[in-house]
Amino acid sequence: MIPKIVFCENCGEEIEVDTYRKFVICPYCEYKFDFDGFGYRRINWNSSMYAGVTKWTDCPVCRSENMYSGAERRAWKCPDCGLIMNDIMIKFGVLWFCDSCETFMNIQEGFNVNSGKWECTVCRYENDVSKSNII
Repeated sequence: MIPKIVFCENCGEEIEVDTYRKFVICPYCEYKFDFDGFGYRRINWNSSMYAGVTKWTDCPVCRSENMYSGAERRAWKCPDCGLIMNDIMIKFGVLWFCDSCETFMNIQEGFNVNSGKWECTVCRYENDVSKSNII
């Protein structure tokens, strides 16, 4: 995903945001403010480049509306952030989202479900990532 630069509403410091979330917590002053995301454009699915696309949905990482599955249906792909769902599903089997800020956690550095708990790297909320929390 391409990072976006935002400025803290409290202290004015520049912050690099690299994933979709509903809010940003400033690393300098710890002020929390709303964030609208990246504003992706909707893809024209009738163009020849996407002729084989049979389904599309929202991307769990960047929340773009452009995630699609091709005719072969082997993987879901997001052209905006580069996510390929097949890789994540094979590695983790479950898509984990933070209970506090709804950030997609599977791609956070070091993500691991072995302990049954994971601290979100965005908001520092401790999430239950045990089998009992799978919907």
